[in-house]
Amino acid sequence: MAVVRTSVDGPVASVVLSRPDSRNAVSAEMLSELLAAFGDLAVAPEVRVVVLSGEGRDFCAGADFSELEIMRAGPSEMDYGRSFEELLEAIATHPVPVVASVQGAALGAGCQILVACDLAVVASDAKLGIPMSRLGLVINFENIQRLVLAVGPKRAGDVLFTGRVVSGDEAAAWGLVNQSVPPGELEGRTGLLVDQVVEAAPLSVRASKRGIGVVLEHLHVDRMTEGHRTADFDMMAAAAFASEDLQEGIRAFRERRRPRFRGE
Repeated sequence: MAVVRTSVDGPVASVVLSRPDSRNAVSAEMLSELLAAFGDLAVAPEVRVVVLSGEGRDFCAGADFSELEIMRAGPSEMDYGRSFEELLEAIATHPVPVVASVQGAALGAGCQILVACDLAVVASDAKLGIPMSRLGLVINFENIQRLVLAVGPKRAGDVLFTGRVVSGDEAAAWGLVNQSVPPGELEGRTGLLVDQVVEAAPLSVRASKRGIGVVLEHLHVDRMTEGHRTADFDMMAAAAFASEDLQEGIRAFRERRRPRFRGE
């Protein structure tokens, strides 16, 4: 059974994360289906906007931790990480705007997906955050960079150093999302924003999205040509992923208790 549902209604495409029993946690299967969906929609000339949402009570509660534990034992972790970054890049560079419609949790991988989207409407009681420091994980450099560019270094530090989760209202005040709306109005308010994009001149919208992308590309560090700038970060992140702290963080998460980190 598919874990991503895609449909097109005239100029509006809909991509729905569909693992509600797992709070739409991002599995390797979901990554594969999302990459295929965004690839197909990128060459659909009639599509002017893509709406990304989650089925059930949550947008996306993060990565699938059952798969994470397996990946730590072999090269699958690199494949998952590579595919996840490919997905975020596919969203960020998609030829038309991608609008996130967010209810419930958008945590970890879910929040990183939201950050990659062009626009976001969230329920006021939504929970957004990247609580990796509470697990012993480190998100990759590209996603740290996206977060810093979205909200600035101090707010990015607030999120990453403390693992704090913020409400939809606070996320809107930070500029992380465009609108925070009453939960019962999420679908309607998302629809209004989508209609405004659809009614605009499509060539203008596509060019504007590309222009924003060029600015962001100019501001960011390119790992391929400036790898010396990220080498120490990469070594530190790899050490964290192989650490006992990560195992303790996952155990504590499953046991619903505070982790006892030792820095090793």
